[in-house]
Amino acid sequence: MKKWLVGSLVGAILLFAWQFISWAAAGLHDPELKYHPQQDQIINSLSTLIKEDGQYMIPRTPPGASMDEHDKHMKELVGKPFAVVTYRSALEDNMVPSMIRGFLTDLVLVLLLIFVLNRRANLSMGSIYIATLAVGLIAFLWYPFTQHNWFQTPMAVITGALMDWIVAYSILGLWLGFWLRRN
Repeated sequence: MKKWLVGSLVGAILLFAWQFISWAAAGLHDPELKYHPQQDQIINSLSTLIKEDGQYMIPRTPPGASMDEHDKHMKELVGKPFAVVTYRSALEDNMVPSMIRGFLTDLVLVLLLIFVLNRRANLSMGSIYIATLAVGLIAFLWYPFTQHNWFQTPMAVITGALMDWIVAYSILGLWLGFWLRRN
């Protein structure tokens, strides 16, 4: 159990450190959050029109619409602009809760990965590394790439997540390959 806890703690630190480098230092995710010169007018319009925090697909068929109404609406929208808007009524200037949740998420992720890896006998450094990369690829394909597939999220938006998968899970795979093979 001590091996799992130490492995998870160090693995979470490695993932968390990469997330900082990726988002803050290297700017790999900058294309995800574009600047618009009329941002003040846009946010004023949104805050006038939107009263509830949430993510909105604009335009969209109203809730409760029949399938026929939905199909008709979709046909009318083809070739026209659309947006996916995440709206929050107030920005919070406190990174501590997000950092704590992020670290705890990384910790649980690595602990679950160690649990899965330990279900197999005779793990080699290479098999641990490849299995860790596979888990990262599954995570990448499940969310960022699925968003790209269904909502035409630009590739520039998911490139940071792809780099995170390659680098973070390579580092994690090397760490776990070293750590879990120790007696």
